[in-house]
Amino acid sequence: MTFAATPSPRTELRALLTLAGPVVVSQFAANALALIATAVIGRLGTAELAAAAYANAAYYLGFIMLVGVMLSVAPRVARAHGAGDSAGIARALRGGLWLAVALTLVWLPVMWLVAAWLPAVAPPDIRSDLAATYLKIYALGMLPNLAILALRGTLEGTGKPRVVTAISLLGVGFAAVVSPALAYGWGPLPRLGLPGAAATSVLATWGMALALWPLAWRQAVSDVSVQDVRQEVRALFRLGWPIGLTLGAEGGMFTVTTLLMARFGPEVLAAHNVTLQAITAIFMIPLGISSATGVRVGQAAGAGEWQRARWAGLLGLAVSGGVMVGFAVLELVAPRLVFGVFLDTGNPANASVIAAATIFLGIAALFQTVDGIQVTANGALRGLQDTRAPLLVSLLAYWLLGLGLGAWLAFGLDMGGRGLWFGLTAGLTFAAVALVWRFLMMTKKAH
Repeated sequence: MTFAATPSPRTELRALLTLAGPVVVSQFAANALALIATAVIGRLGTAELAAAAYANAAYYLGFIMLVGVMLSVAPRVARAHGAGDSAGIARALRGGLWLAVALTLVWLPVMWLVAAWLPAVAPPDIRSDLAATYLKIYALGMLPNLAILALRGTLEGTGKPRVVTAISLLGVGFAAVVSPALAYGWGPLPRLGLPGAAATSVLATWGMALALWPLAWRQAVSDVSVQDVRQEVRALFRLGWPIGLTLGAEGGMFTVTTLLMARFGPEVLAAHNVTLQAITAIFMIPLGISSATGVRVGQAAGAGEWQRARWAGLLGLAVSGGVMVGFAVLELVAPRLVFGVFLDTGNPANASVIAAATIFLGIAALFQTVDGIQVTANGALRGLQDTRAPLLVSLLAYWLLGLGLGAWLAFGLDMGGRGLWFGLTAGLTFAAVALVWRFLMMTKKAH
C-alpha cells in the first residue's frame, strides 16, 4: 500500500471509513454473541441475569488482559504491511497463534478454580450455583477467542477486513437461532437454561476461529523459522503486556464496579448489567473505528509518513466523538427503546430494574462519549506502538480516580449505584484528555 506525500483530509477520511465500516460490523458481530446471550438470559429471569452478570464479571477481570496482549498482533502486521515486509506479517500471525495457546494454557485452569470458588464468595442474593456453571462452560471459548484476535489482526492489518465481517455475521446468525433453542428447549431440544446460552457462545466462537484460520494464513505465505516465531512471540508479548494491563485497568474498573453493584441487590445488579450491555453494543462503533485508526496510523508510520499518521489519528477521534454524541442523545430521549432489546418493558415485574437502568443510562450518555474518544486515542497510540504511557494513564484514571471516586460517592455519600457510575465517567474523562494529549505530542514531528 502506498501513501501520498501530502495527506488530504477527505482522502484519509474515505480510507478510514472504508476500513472502519467492516471492522465496526465485525465488532458488532463479536459483541452480538454477548448481546444475544443477555437477551436470552434476561427472559429466563432476574436470578439468571444476575448470575450471568456476576460470572461474566469474574471472567473478564482477567481475560480482558489476555485480549490486550493479543491486540499487539494487529499493529505489528500493519507496520510490516506498510513497510512491505511479507515475512514480518507471517511472523506476527504465527507468533500470535502460539501466544494464544500459551495464554490459554495458563489462564483456563485459573477460571475453573474461580468457578469452584464462586459459591464461597458470591453475595447471598446471587445464585452462585448458576454463576459457577455458566463460568465453567463459558471459559471453554477462551482459546478460539484469543486465536480470533490474531487472525483478525492479520486480515485487518493487511487491509482485508470484509472476510472477518462475513464470518462474524455467520457466527451471530448461528447464535441467534441456537441460543434460545437450547436455553428454552425449542422442539425436541431439552431446556438447558443458562448453560445452553453459554454453550452456544462457545460453539459459535470455535466455528468463527476455524473459518478465519485458512483465510488469514493466505496473507502470511512467507516461510519463517521456528526461532523467528519464538522471537516474535517475545516481541508481541513485550508490546502487548502494557496493552493487556491497560485494558485490565479499564476492564477491572468495570468488573469491580459490577461486583460492588451486587451489594445493592439483584435488581440493581440486573439494571447495571442491562445498561452495560446496551452501551457496550454501541461502544462497538468507536472500538471498530479505534482498530481502523490504529491500522491507518501504523501503516503510515511504517512508511515513515508522520503527517498522514497524525491526520489518521485526528480523523478517527473526530468520527468516534461525533458518533457517540449522537447515540447519547438517543439514550436520553428514548431509554425504554434501548432497554426493550433486553427486557420486556411491559412486564410489571421488571419495573424496578427498568427504573434503576434508566438512571444509569442517563449518566452513561456522558460516559460513553468520553469512552469513545479514549479508546480511539488508545488505538492511535497502538498504531505508533506506544503502549506503556497509556498503561500509566489507565492505572491512574481507572483505579485511583474512577474506582476511588465511585466508591466514595456510592458508599461514603450513600448515592448507591449512581455513585459508581459517576466514578466510571470521571475516570474515562481523565483518560480521554490524557491520551489525546499524548498522541498530539508523539506526532508533533508531523509539523
